[in-house]
Order: sequence, then structure tokens, then C-alpha cells
Amino acid sequence: MSDYAYIHTRIRFMEGDLLTADQLRRLLSFRELSAAVTYLKKTPYRLYFTEGIESALIDRIDTALRTAISSTIQKIYKIFKGEDILLLEILLGRWDVFNIKTLIRGKLHNVVPQEVLSSTIPAGRLDEGTLKEVYKQPSVQTMVDMLFTIGFTYAAPLRRLEYLQEGDLFKGEIGLERAFFRHLLRRLKAYDKRGINRAMVEDTVERLIDRYNLMAAVKVAGSGIQGIQINEAEAWFIDGGKVIRPELYKKILRGSDLSQSISMIDHATWKSHWDQFYARTRITDPLLRIERWLDYEMLTYAIRLPRKDPFNIGLVISYLWRKINEVMNLRILLRGIHYNLPQGEIEGLLMLPGP
Repeated sequence: MSDYAYIHTRIRFMEGDLLTADQLRRLLSFRELSAAVTYLKKTPYRLYFTEGIESALIDRIDTALRTAISSTIQKIYKIFKGEDILLLEILLGRWDVFNIKTLIRGKLHNVVPQEVLSSTIPAGRLDEGTLKEVYKQPSVQTMVDMLFTIGFTYAAPLRRLEYLQEGDLFKGEIGLERAFFRHLLRRLKAYDKRGINRAMVEDTVERLIDRYNLMAAVKVAGSGIQGIQINEAEAWFIDGGKVIRPELYKKILRGSDLSQSISMIDHATWKSHWDQFYARTRITDPLLRIERWLDYEMLTYAIRLPRKDPFNIGLVISYLWRKINEVMNLRILLRGIHYNLPQGEIEGLLMLPGP
């Protein structure tokens, strides 16, 4: 069993390296990418920039940010012991799914490796080096075969997802998500210890299931994807969420637009948070707006966890979500400067937790 008093001390030390709101605002004020990077190198991120490499500055930034995430995850794994490592793998497994989906999209559209890898978040078991090797494979099928060969736990379900080979990206991603959550719930059942740590991880998984169910429903309701029947989409529901129940899921599937779909959610806290997020976001794409709102819900939930008891896994969940969100914010911010987006537009795309 892990020593959570020791873990607490280490995580508190690592929290000291998180950027402050003032530092993010300072970065946001730069109009030249080189000036922003010079400032970033005055923070702990300086450790992840490799000097002497001939490549575009934006590519070196992407590499540094991915390295920062990989390094952070490795440090946390080193301070966990025994069966509690399973809890950490469950919490981080969603990023393996995120990365696999990213690689699959890239392979199906023949995107160059650097561009695809720049969109990954190597926070799961698939680290930076493995992601590169997987993407070197000539097809989606050979990518999946490689994952299976190296013992990656989600490879078996992936082999059964026929849509991935057919190129039906939407159905393939839905199938991948469903396979992931089934596997996740089985692993959680295998953790036979009861207590606050398991309860916190279960609660986190339930919220992630809600996120999946809502996004699956609104994508069908909001886009009218050709060739998808409502009764087919009904079968995509996953039991285990806290808010999105089967009846609500079916209603949202039949919504005429995304606004109507959101209005069907009879949950006061969610509605209040949605109204607040909608009022301040600058995201114009309706589906992306909902997706970012759900990510914001997960972030604010994670940040609140340590207040219950700092000497358990809640502090770890909080730190992981904050660190990954920080890297994603930096990626958006620095790419916004690179592409000369207005400062207000960049700020509206960031996900900044409230006080």
C-alpha cells in the first residue's frame, strides 16, 4: 500500500512548479513567440527545452510540453506502490484513449508525424517514445497489431472494433470509448480494497462516463451524422454515470439542436455551471463548447477534492488534472501567439479555474 503522507509531501512540492495566474497572464501579453518562450524558460519548463536542435520554434515548444507531461507522470508512478498503482492507471487511462484516437485520425488522413504528435497528451501508459513508434506503422490495422504485440491492455478490444478498419471514424471512436470504459470498470472491480481512495476514483470514473454519454448523444443530435439510426445510437449508452441516465440519454438523442439537448438536463448544478461557462467562453463551435464545458466540470471537481482530506488520492487527482490542464492551456496560448490570434480570442479558449 502506498504511503499517502509521503505522497502528499511530494505532490505539494510538485504543486510549487505549477504556473500562477499572473504568469499565464504575462505569457498572454506577449505578441512574439520567441519572447514568450524566453519568459517560459524562466519557469520550471526550462528543464524541458533541448538546446542545439535545428527545428521550428513551435515544434520545440510542442516537444517540451509533451516531455513535461511525461516527466511528471513518471515521477508520480515512482511514488506509488502495490495495488494503488492500479488506481493511478485507471485515472490516466483516458489519455491513452485520447492519444490512440488522435493517432488514428492522423493515420486515416495521412497527417505527418510531427503534427499528429503535437496534439497528443502522453499522460497514460503510452509514453512519447511509444506513441512515435506506433505512428510509424503504415496503417491503422498495423498500429493496433503493434499495441497488442507490446502488451498494451486496450489492444484486444481494439482488434474487435471493425469500424476502425473500415474508416468509419465516428463509429470507431464510439466503439473505442465503450471498450475503454468496459475495461476500466472491470479493472476497478479488481481493486478489492474499500475506502476513500477507491470511492474517489469511482466518483471520477462516473463523471467521465457522464461526459462520454452526453458527448455521444449531442454529437448525434447536433450533427445528424449520415447513416446513423437513433436505435443504433441508443445502444452506445454506458451505465454507471451520475447524471446522464438512459431515459435522458434517449431524449437528448432526439433533440432538435444542441441548445435544446442541454436544456433537457434536469440538474441544477450542471445548469448553473453551463450558464456561467457559456457566458464567458469565446468558443463558437457548439460541440467544442460543450466538450470544453465538460472538461471544465472535471477540472473544478478535481480541484475541490483535497479539501475533503489531503492525505489520500484526492490530492493526486487534483494535481494531475491541474497539470494536464496547464499544459493544454500553454499549448493553446503559445500556438495562438504563433498564429497571431488576438489576445482576447486566445484568452477565451483557455480553461482557467475559478477562485
